[in-house]
Amino acid sequence: MNKKYFDANKELWDEFAKIHYETESESYSVKSFLEGQSTLKSYELREMGNVKGKSLLHLQCHFGLDTLS
Repeated sequence: MNKKYFDANKELWDEFAKIHYETESESYSVKSFLEGQSTLKSYELREMGNVKGKSLLHLQCHFGLDTLS
């Protein structure tokens, strides 16, 4: 990949991450996540069940909090 485009893409995603961190919302509560709270809804946790020891692939999150939760 052309380094110029890679760097521009990385810069854009870094800016998006900064916006998400500085803007608390129901969907993106980064500060709450960093304090140990999950971003997943109760119905999502119920449907997934216990995932301890399992390999998972999550393709639906542009930001990563759902995957990390």
